Amino acid sequence: MKNLILTLLLAFIACGASAQLIKEKEPINPKYLAGAVPVVDGMVTFSRDLDLRSTLPADSIYHLLARWIGRHFAIDDNVLVRKNVNSSLADHRIEVGVVQYLVFRSTSLVLDRTQIIFRLVMQIENDKVKVTMTDIKYYYEEDRTPEKFTAEEWITDENALNKKKNKYVHGHGKFREKTIDLFNDIVADARFFIKDL
Repeated sequence: MKNLILTLLLAFIACGASAQLIKEKEPINPKYLAGAVPVVDGMVTFSRDLDLRSTLPADSIYHLLARWIGRHFAIDDNVLVRKNVNSSLADHRIEVGVVQYLVFRSTSLVLDRTQIIFRLVMQIENDKVKVTMTDIKYYYEEDRTPEKFTAEEWITDENALNKKKNKYVHGHGKFREKTIDLFNDIVADARFFIKDL
């Protein structure tokens, strides 16, 4: 009986590994390829301007955005830490440090995730809100053999893509894709919130 269970378990793992290999051979969505990870002054820095059509004063918008950040990054199973870093009502700038999980794969047998640590800045300027995510670090496999590295070491075009810039260097793709997706999700949620101001 033990041999049967072991055989079935090994077969299941082999099928999962095969499926992962097939997935890695699938074409990569161009939105993740060259140019998708911007580097500014040597640091990976994602940035997007969101149009602000509100007639509210900037002080009010600042307080509403601070509340949105509190809701979006509410401490839960995925968001571990959220703290104000350098916010200023006078400058209409909100800056928070966030530690949360990026989940690559989650099944009943496998949980593959990393902690991502980053700084998010929201700057109210005239009729726009500039959203910036930078100072990005990863803490991977904290329960086994922990690895720490920066976005500059891991997800830039130079380090994550092959010479032709059409495939990932092994192990880098999942970090690159999930980080890009995280920033896009933050921006999409902020844009949805801002449109109702």
